[in-house]
Amino acid sequence: MKILLTATVTPQAMRVLYLRDPAERREQYVESLRHWMPIARANGATVVLYENSGEDLEQLARDALGSVPEDLHLRPAPVPDPSLVALGKGATEAAMMDEFAATYRDDAGEEVWVKCTGRLVVRNFGRCLPPTLPPCSFAARLAMGLDHMDTRFFAATAAAWRDYLTGAGPEVDGPGGVLLEHVLARRVLAGLGDGATLVRLRAQPDVSGRSGSHAERRYNSARSRLQRVVAEAIEWTLRGPLKGKHF
Repeated sequence: MKILLTATVTPQAMRVLYLRDPAERREQYVESLRHWMPIARANGATVVLYENSGEDLEQLARDALGSVPEDLHLRPAPVPDPSLVALGKGATEAAMMDEFAATYRDDAGEEVWVKCTGRLVVRNFGRCLPPTLPPCSFAARLAMGLDHMDTRFFAATAAAWRDYLTGAGPEVDGPGGVLLEHVLARRVLAGLGDGATLVRLRAQPDVSGRSGSHAERRYNSARSRLQRVVAEAIEWTLRGPLKGKHF
């Protein structure tokens, strides 16, 4: 298993970005990395950090961990072209997903690849993902209307990622309201149409950190944590009875 953390210390896309200060963003990546390494080790995973603004990743890792451990792969990504930046931050994040897939192109198709926004931490990571995923499958949270998915945290087998989640950046149109969340939801649905499997996460992700786009959104606030607990209880209650319902 590999956990991809996408990072942009010095943001290029500013149009809808609230958290813009590079120093503040860097500190959040440092804190995130400190939490992700023990989570990854507990789940037999390797952390892969991609960053696309030219940050010194070795120094960032040393600031977080004191050294660069073998189970942390540091991958500088190309600074995105202005034409890609114009499409929105989702397009530049998709480009890092493509770089990740290209770098690990020799991984077996059944290997599990996980993506998480690099400044955030999923504290209940081990509870969210099932022990194994079926061949060519996704593990993600889609909206009931199936028009968008949570791209902060999801997983896919390497085969499904390569076949359906790469090349998504040019389809993003932030100014036009088409976000990466919409594009990847369409890609997942296309995969299901071809016979891929969508696996439900076993628990609502307990996300810690701050939204980069919404000033008021703090994922580990008391309000957010209460909402997550209540929503998870409702989901578990309804998951069985609604499984075969059409809506």
